Amino acid sequence: MRTVVFGGEGFLGANLCKALIEQGHEVTATSLHRQNKTSLDALGVSCRVEYGDVTDYNFVERVLSSTEAEWVFHLAAVSIVRIASRSPLRTLNTNIMGTVNVLEACYKLGIKKVLVASSDKAYGDHGGVPYREDMPLKPTGVYEVSKACADNIATLYDAIVLRCANLYGEGDLNFSRLIPNSFKLAWNNEPPQIYGDAVDARREWLYIEDAVNAYIKLAEIGLPGAYNVGSGDQASPLEIGKMISDITGSLSPEWVRKENDFYEIKEQVLDCTKMLALGWKPFTGITAGLYKTGDWYREYLK
Repeated sequence: MRTVVFGGEGFLGANLCKALIEQGHEVTATSLHRQNKTSLDALGVSCRVEYGDVTDYNFVERVLSSTEAEWVFHLAAVSIVRIASRSPLRTLNTNIMGTVNVLEACYKLGIKKVLVASSDKAYGDHGGVPYREDMPLKPTGVYEVSKACADNIATLYDAIVLRCANLYGEGDLNFSRLIPNSFKLAWNNEPPQIYGDAVDARREWLYIEDAVNAYIKLAEIGLPGAYNVGSGDQASPLEIGKMISDITGSLSPEWVRKENDFYEIKEQVLDCTKMLALGWKPFTGITAGLYKTGDWYREYLK
């Protein structure tokens, strides 16, 4: 298939591009601008990359038209919650109107298979009850609102929406995130650092390969609508830090007190019954996934 991955130089995008190429698909990635180090580079992925902004409709339509895309994956977004909370105008414009542009261009060009990245955070706080696709979206902050809006807009265009748990794994070069930063410190014989006041917040963690497999499975056989994609593996940031300390033999993690300027949901877990019914399932548990991730960072950081 001829595929376009908007946001293809990012962590999820690069891993998706890699898997698509390995399966014989023709891949074009997009990125906002040229960078010295990208996740595509880190993973050794070579594909066509078009540079431009998804908020520019003409750019989006040109890429889709020139590639004659059959599958479109829209992952381009302001994806770091802390950055989103400090840049609401940029976040809302990129995450909402960028999604509108991709969906409208696909509609105009007759592209039927469009997959949009949402997030489990779009659900908001439901008191720890497992999220189901029929639950109301109750976003609590700038990032969450932007993803919930894009999520709802995608359903208007009969797109496929993926609400994934927290992703981790090889190729994530955003060292402001918990797992990349913790491994970076640990392999330098420093203790992993847990920032903020949400050290005990329960999160669901999904290994990147399992997430990519879900995207491809839905591209192949998915129907329009929303799908939860998770692992069932919950852990707090402090527990993740302790696991990384055990894997690397580093010091125990340090808790760095830092007030968040956004609301932290106390507990998140996904009901993935709908995805499991399609024959997809997560193969990598949190312990095995962290070992694989740690091995990758040890080699990459050399």
